[in-house]
Amino acid sequence: MTKSKGVSSFVATLILVSIALSLSYLVYEGVNTIAPPQQEVFSNQTVDVGGPQNLVRIDINSSLPATPLALLAGDSSSESGILFFNGQRYDSSQNLCLQNATTFFSVRTSAGTVRVASNGTTWIDGVRSNSLDVGAGWHEVVISDSSTCSVNLPGGTQAVYGGPEVRSLPLIGNTPSTTFETYIPIGVSPIPLLLAFDGSFDRIA
Repeated sequence: MTKSKGVSSFVATLILVSIALSLSYLVYEGVNTIAPPQQEVFSNQTVDVGGPQNLVRIDINSSLPATPLALLAGDSSSESGILFFNGQRYDSSQNLCLQNATTFFSVRTSAGTVRVASNGTTWIDGVRSNSLDVGAGWHEVVISDSSTCSVNLPGGTQAVYGGPEVRSLPLIGNTPSTTFETYIPIGVSPIPLLLAFDGSFDRIA
C-alpha cells in the first residue's frame, strides 16, 4: 500500500511539472509574440502648443531605427485617409481641409517654401503660419476650420490627396529613423493614439 502511494505521488508530481513547463512555454511564446528580440523601445515627450485646437507636439525616440506605418487615433487610422479631429472624435477623409474640423498630414518637399492658402488656421511643422521655409523631406501640415485650401510646394507643385507628395501619416522627418515629431489636435477626454511601426507599436497618448 505504501509503495502504491509513492508511485501515485511520483506520477502526480510528473503531471504537475509537465503542466508548469507547458504554461511557461506558452507565456514565453506570448512574450516573444508581443515583444520579439531586438524590438524597439520608445520614449515619448508631449509638449502643449495650445490654441483653440488644443494642438500638442509629440517627440518620439526609438532605441533602433524604425519605419512608422500608420497612426491609429481612436477608431480611425491614417491608412484610411487624411485624419481629422472635430473636437470630439477622430475620423478620416480624402480632403486636406474641412470646416469645423482640424486635419493633419504630411507633405514631401524639396528645399524651399511651403505655402498654404486657406480660410482657416494653418500650422507648418508646428509653426502657425501660411508659409514656411523648409529643408528637403517630409513636413507636417495642420489646417483647422477651413472649407477650402491649397498646399503649394517648392517648385510650384500643388499637393493633392492620393499624390506621391502627400502622406496621410502626420510625421516630420525621413524614415527609417530613431527620432520622430508629430503635431496632433487632442480633446478634453483622452482618446488612445497608437503609432504602428514595422514590427511594433508605440502608444503616444
